[in-house]
Amino acid sequence: MHKLTPFEISSAVEKIRRRYDEYTFKYLKPRTIRNAFEDRYIEAIKSSGDISSFLVAEIEAVEELIRREEQKAGRPGEPGKQSVTERVERVVQENLERIRRYPDVPLHPVASEELRRLMGAMIRLEEKHWPALSACLRSTAYFRSSPAMVQFENQLRGLAGRGSDGVPSGLSRYVYHANHFPRDYLAIDREEKQYILESAFLLHDLDEVLERVVEGYPQLDESSRAGLKETQAYIQGVIRDFRLKEFKRKR
Repeated sequence: MHKLTPFEISSAVEKIRRRYDEYTFKYLKPRTIRNAFEDRYIEAIKSSGDISSFLVAEIEAVEELIRREEQKAGRPGEPGKQSVTERVERVVQENLERIRRYPDVPLHPVASEELRRLMGAMIRLEEKHWPALSACLRSTAYFRSSPAMVQFENQLRGLAGRGSDGVPSGLSRYVYHANHFPRDYLAIDREEKQYILESAFLLHDLDEVLERVVEGYPQLDESSRAGLKETQAYIQGVIRDFRLKEFKRKR
């Protein structure tokens, strides 16, 4: 077989990752199976061996794992197997449908759809909700005597404010690692998780503050109150749709 080009190698690695993700999620397998591939891939790069042959073998291996599970699912005498598979597939599809309410913002070919759409959700928060929200919150004594607004603005700018390359500063290191070859996928994964975590922290912080303001400032006019509730509903929707409920900042 011919040696794969860098682009073909990248595409093959992403295909293998997607198939392992499908295998571990759909068939309820441990995440360590996917991590083991990452370890083998790193070792293959370090060894300077034939990466093309390695990737072909990996593709065949994961496809065989999936084929075996498909055979089990359709084997007579194992009631319930297919229904479990169908339920898992439905959950996957429902999760995708929820996050597809948000813009799919271009980032990098290796970026997951979840990351692209979370970035889109944060950009929508900054562009659509933040101007009116910050103006309303600044009218409260709590924020006039607190650095909270400046902190929130800086955090949101890092997560949603796009620079000349169209990428927020909070994802600049993600793109840096994604653009280098051979790619350090552990570093890419770490940067993605950090962005998701920082987004979750900010969303939860804003939700808590909005709750306090709505309850503690009855003097707000109806228009301001309605705007705050609309923004809070949006923030709570992002937390729910991207399954960020458990990712709160430790106090």
